[in-house]
Amino acid sequence: MKKSKLGTFLVTLGLSCTFLLAGCAGLPARGGADLKSVQRGTGSGGSAAAPAENAAENFTESTTESTTESTAQPPAAGTQAGQSEAETPAQADWYIRTDAQMYCNASYNAADGGAAEKPDSQQTVYITAGGGSSAYVGVYKASDTAYETPVAGYLLTEAEGYRYALPANKLDAGEYVAALFPAEGASAPRAEAAFTVTEGAVFTNKTRYMQDEEIVFSFWADTTAPSDNDYRWLGLYKKQSGETYGNDFLKWVKLCGNQLISGQGYILQEGKVGSVGWSATYPVRAANAEAIWDTGEYELVLFGDGGYGSVLAKAEFTVTAGRTEKAHAPSAVWMGAYGAERGVLSGEVICSFAPDQYNASEIVAYWADENGVLEGWLPFGQQRVTGNPQRYFAFENILIPEGATNLRFYGKNTRGLSSSYYRVDLPEGAATVTGDVISEFTYLSDIHVGYTDYKLVEGQAQGTEVVRNSRNFVKALEDVKTVSGENSDGVFIVGDVTESGREEEWELVDGLVQDAGMENSVYYILGNHDYYGVYERGDWQAGTNFATAVKPFTDWVKEKAAAAQSGSFIADESGLWYEAVVSGVHHLVLNTEGSDGDWVSAHLSLTQLGWLDSRLADLAEEGLPAFVYLHQPLTDTTAGTMPGEGWDHVKIFGEGLSLTHDISYLTDILDKYPNAFFVSGHNHRELDAYRAVFPASTAQHNNFIQTGGTAYIDKEITPGATLRHEGWYVRVYADKVVFLGREFSTGQWLSGACLVFEL
Repeated sequence: MKKSKLGTFLVTLGLSCTFLLAGCAGLPARGGADLKSVQRGTGSGGSAAAPAENAAENFTESTTESTTESTAQPPAAGTQAGQSEAETPAQADWYIRTDAQMYCNASYNAADGGAAEKPDSQQTVYITAGGGSSAYVGVYKASDTAYETPVAGYLLTEAEGYRYALPANKLDAGEYVAALFPAEGASAPRAEAAFTVTEGAVFTNKTRYMQDEEIVFSFWADTTAPSDNDYRWLGLYKKQSGETYGNDFLKWVKLCGNQLISGQGYILQEGKVGSVGWSATYPVRAANAEAIWDTGEYELVLFGDGGYGSVLAKAEFTVTAGRTEKAHAPSAVWMGAYGAERGVLSGEVICSFAPDQYNASEIVAYWADENGVLEGWLPFGQQRVTGNPQRYFAFENILIPEGATNLRFYGKNTRGLSSSYYRVDLPEGAATVTGDVISEFTYLSDIHVGYTDYKLVEGQAQGTEVVRNSRNFVKALEDVKTVSGENSDGVFIVGDVTESGREEEWELVDGLVQDAGMENSVYYILGNHDYYGVYERGDWQAGTNFATAVKPFTDWVKEKAAAAQSGSFIADESGLWYEAVVSGVHHLVLNTEGSDGDWVSAHLSLTQLGWLDSRLADLAEEGLPAFVYLHQPLTDTTAGTMPGEGWDHVKIFGEGLSLTHDISYLTDILDKYPNAFFVSGHNHRELDAYRAVFPASTAQHNNFIQTGGTAYIDKEITPGATLRHEGWYVRVYADKVVFLGREFSTGQWLSGACLVFEL
């Protein structure tokens, strides 16, 4: 297949169409782990079977792949426009995409107590583009077909290679186009990406369902609450003739503080939607039920004021009698893949279903070779089908595993994975040369080793060991020895090392580490669980102060510093923050300095931040990345920290500054040093979930990485997920950093969480 003149690789409609990539590194089997694909067992049709662990039930692929031809055209996002301008360098690759197709322009206030500060944007339009050195991006209303009046614009050189961050609250509701021109003032764009801005919207993925079909809905609205009575909420009603609503809803859910994310897909029948769930007695999801819903017409209504008077939007649908079939696979896949010169898979994938075979509530994609699904690889994070066509995934910096020759896309519903798949072929020999590994290390987080059900027995605190957490920790350590072996430069546990911070829990951790023979290569970061059971909730040990509560940790830091070779481990005299240098790579560890009744948040002083600023400045000339650690993540970065979610637990104090949620004191420091990766834990989210990794942009030049949960992934937040135990392998090269997401209990790689970041 020829390479497009624009460097955009479109896979459309054919069975074996190839999207052209320079490729990306396969995972080298360091430490003896065999990560290459092997032939899987075949089903009745002779095709490989996908792993049952990922599929909810065993299934057999049909030998008939989805080859249906279609006259459908790829959607506007990422499409190529005219090429009438002649002044463009011949070798330039031209592409543009947004990270979503719809945004809410609501504002929120991130300041303490909702004070009257400048409002922040509820959502941000992130634009990624590539082209010639003088290329220009303009954002226009869709009605401005002559590209005369941009509402926003920038030169690619001004974006410095980062995603451009355009706050959605700068745009009125309506349709827009982001257009890429060869130069400012050029008459015709080389590529375009269309998107919509709304003040409030709600959709279901279909308008007609069988009684047992999962109804996928999505909404766009402000998910913060200015006051107790002013918030957005969804109500499910039987369809009524009038426009007046009351408390005769079938079920309802408050969108604020419920871990619900504007723009994501949710299943209406699930009892848990977000962290709190629906409030009602109406039937929820039930396995193998013939009739979950009564037949009839329904309305899902988005309200805007905490009451019944302000209807922002509504979605209508009908439930008909009967059961649906097993899910069908997509009938067509369109892929816009960019950045081949960087050797990574970045772009977007659009899957569409034939109208008479549109019953999938999720799309599942696997790496595969000619023998079937690659062994040792979990599928990409399952994407709920919010419409047809479905924008399945916005790929960013995805690594292609060694041996993969194609991607296979399946549909999934309550009756199982589709029997067929839609195949997209990779170019032959897709791979990139990474060079020699400078340093390799592992991230674990939230291992929660310790005891529960504590009580005083004859004056001594006793409890029951959380055995499953200890076993998960040991399994992860064994995996490190298998995958990295002698190449490992250490294991960094990014907070919540223990269940409650008691000294005997630290001793338990130490014993497990020694049993694994890794006492010299494990590094600890302090999490809120590493002190709150002793200090904040330690009524059995009344009077314990913070310094005493964290003494097992600070003692370890001071002992490590005393025993270290010169310059390899340097700690503050408090023992609360330190720097470890391994194989020339610097790891800067931040930790909370107090609690003051707020057991969940990290409290950082300006003194500690001054140390961070000084060290990053010293390291800036080296060119290597620096890794900055804090257990708690920062506001509006990774999963759990977006507006209304509430898991951004960082506060700043010092030098006359009262304790504040204003984290600009920290982000302003980080922003000066783009090679600083910020790594956090705390939120127990899947590594391939939405926003588990937050790539750098013009708004913040750093990459933000969340470490998931090694003890467990929070099923309150992701109720449909298989319980997983996750972490990262990190490999540093001269010109890039590779993050390899790992599920430790099964020893599998996470397809959507193996990422390449250039330095």
